[in-house]
Amino acid sequence: MAIIVRHRDSKKVYALIGTGFGAFKSTRPSLLGGSLLPHEESGEIPVAAVSDRTGVIKWFYTDELEILEVDGVKIEDLLRTFGENEEDNLGSEQCICPACQSKIPSKCNVCPSCGLFFPE
Repeated sequence: MAIIVRHRDSKKVYALIGTGFGAFKSTRPSLLGGSLLPHEESGEIPVAAVSDRTGVIKWFYTDELEILEVDGVKIEDLLRTFGENEEDNLGSEQCICPACQSKIPSKCNVCPSCGLFFPE
């Protein structure tokens, strides 16, 4: 699946490679274990790895990026079938996505939860 993103400040376009959220750091040796069992702090750093046209990988905070396309489909077209309230669009005709088991409208050709494309 190809996801194309744009950096908000520089307006440069990249291919999204992946995201990373976890972070750990050793802050001090533990009282009993010393350097063998150091005290660690954990947190979340919402970052995404992207690649430019030359294959150079860069890391950006996710709030600095905006999605333009998913597999060649513009994000506004992809989400057009869903308004502000997804429950209103489900209606009485629903399907279950075989990949993620989410309820989706039967007229949808892509699962909004996992991105699986359905043949027409």
